[in-house]
Amino acid sequence: MKGLVLAVRALDAGLRIVAALCLVVLFGLMLAQVALRYTAIGVPAFTEEVARYAMVWMALFAAAVAVREGSHIRIDFVPMALGAVAAPLGRALEFALDMVTLGICLVILWQGFDIVSFAAQQRSEGLRIPMSWPYSAMPVAFGFAALFALARLALVETRK
Repeated sequence: MKGLVLAVRALDAGLRIVAALCLVVLFGLMLAQVALRYTAIGVPAFTEEVARYAMVWMALFAAAVAVREGSHIRIDFVPMALGAVAAPLGRALEFALDMVTLGICLVILWQGFDIVSFAAQQRSEGLRIPMSWPYSAMPVAFGFAALFALARLALVETRK
């Protein structure tokens, strides 16, 4: 169990680092676009596209981290109120909400594979890369989110 906790923490740290790097790339490209817009050089066409992809990857990896922390969008008033009155009921509702989160992550993961296979036939306008590369953010991030949801169900230590 301790190895699993360490693996979840390492994966969480890795996703945070990648999301932070995406944010740095996004910020740098936006700054460059503003600076280059007022020069004779002009703005390279690829900068907006790369910035958009960096924003999507950053947001989806941050969503996976939010699943690990239990801070994603969900109504937690009822579990907190039940936990204060009857702790077993609060824990049972938390478990049920984590099961719903896992189910949603698995559905989006499954649909993400369909989207990636559909997008493989297209190329991006600026970079001319297969659109399956940027679209793969969805199954990758929700795969991690599903793993984190499973870890929340299996390990109390992964909860903050």
